[in-house]
Amino acid sequence: MPSRIPVHIDGQDFPSINKASLFYREILHRHQPGQSVSDPDQLEIKRLIHSAQQTPQPPASDAQIRVIQGKYGRHCFAIRDKERSLQTISIVRSVRQCACTKEVPSSNAQSQPSVA
Repeated sequence: MPSRIPVHIDGQDFPSINKASLFYREILHRHQPGQSVSDPDQLEIKRLIHSAQQTPQPPASDAQIRVIQGKYGRHCFAIRDKERSLQTISIVRSVRQCACTKEVPSSNAQSQPSVA
């Protein structure tokens, strides 16, 4: 049985990737497509975006997060920045980028010569 992979998102710890994904999907399902996300929920989504480094810089405080209908009819978050460009946010991809992973050296890996 696979072990749980803990997730740390901006000061909030989740016991597994699944629990973290469920937390953000609950926020997603509280809003209809086309609706702006409420202020407390926007804060949570911005924390996720920033922790996952989905954007080159943290979302601006005035950036608007909405729920939209994405590919294949699924609902997702989208953030509109000051340049008015729309970027969709993948909950699963963002949460996985925040997963606490420990690098374990592989016994099969060969050491690569370093170039000075």
